[in-house]
Amino acid sequence: MFSSQSAEINLETHLSSLESVQGDRSTNRFLAGSCSVGEPNFLCVLRFHSSLNELGIDAHLEHATGPVGVICCNPNDSKQVLTVAQESQTATLWTIPEEVISRDDEPEYNPEGGGTVELNQPQDEDHALEQVATLVDFEGEGPIVDMSWRFTGSDFGEPPSDLAGGSVLSLDRVGRVTLWDIEALQTVKSAAAGKETTTSKPRILAPRMAWDPHNPETLAVTAGEGVRLIDWRTDATVTSDSISQITRAHRYGVCDVDYNPNKPHVLATSGQDGLLKFWDLRQNSRPLLLTARGGHSHYASRIKYNPFHDQLVLSCGTDGVENLWRASSISSAPLLDEDGEQNVRVVRQEHGDAVTALSWGAADAWVYMSAAYDGKVRLNHVPSKEKYKILL
Repeated sequence: MFSSQSAEINLETHLSSLESVQGDRSTNRFLAGSCSVGEPNFLCVLRFHSSLNELGIDAHLEHATGPVGVICCNPNDSKQVLTVAQESQTATLWTIPEEVISRDDEPEYNPEGGGTVELNQPQDEDHALEQVATLVDFEGEGPIVDMSWRFTGSDFGEPPSDLAGGSVLSLDRVGRVTLWDIEALQTVKSAAAGKETTTSKPRILAPRMAWDPHNPETLAVTAGEGVRLIDWRTDATVTSDSISQITRAHRYGVCDVDYNPNKPHVLATSGQDGLLKFWDLRQNSRPLLLTARGGHSHYASRIKYNPFHDQLVLSCGTDGVENLWRASSISSAPLLDEDGEQNVRVVRQEHGDAVTALSWGAADAWVYMSAAYDGKVRLNHVPSKEKYKILL
């Protein structure tokens, strides 16, 4: 829990997606998706061995539908995962073999091999993904670029979703959001995020979305340089009042968006300008907080709040940098720091290629992982000093 060392492994394939296994609350497992062209693609099941601070590969599961573009894990069942192949208009629901997802063997110390640790070998030959169903939106207008699977249990005090059985959202490239009833395998409703809020150039960035953890009826969708809010109770994009959108969130375009998990009405965005911004949706004419320049020298492609401690925020970019930030002053529980630094970068790590994905661990609030396009994945820990500031 209090380790500060990184664990790294090279999967030796191009990576574009990464997601923690949300349904596993006891072991830090992650799924990484390969995106190679002209050769087989896989979902790599990764497990963190905390006793040795090492990453191991539990399985390479062939992804028959093509290069993996999106991974979306079922937060209620560790064996179920939705994936979308790149440039595909359909999503596939898979079941991961029980022998793989519940694997708990530990690496062995080999004194005869120079004291090396022999990590568990992938179980590839006898196990494969089981295809359960395919989600097809016949009204879709483009490939699916993002998905979200909402937790409907009560482990964290959240009441079950009442969205007519719908617990999955999909977003296509033109900004159309679809709500799915995953049990019935059919669409419930859909809405368009509207035209992108930019006057400069046509859409190049694929849109991203975030589901409001405080209200299952609302979500935010990036659209060019701005962010649009959708309220399912209106069956349309809200456009009538001033808080329905952020028109110029980032110069050149918004790359990603995420809601504060503990504080309502607060939204974080990252952009092609290399900046991170934090917004109060009740008064969004200017950001609550703008991170200092220098965090990223190129596109800030992803931003993620810690799901438990909203003082911590992750970002990564095409400059090969991943950052851990302290955004204390706008959090639900601002830190009383004797040094007077409430908003500061805590950790900076560099990869050899663009960082394409980030994920917080589902079993440990202090663990996070990043994946680079060159195939390297790295697991890091929040520094002990930062943990104590939050916990004490």
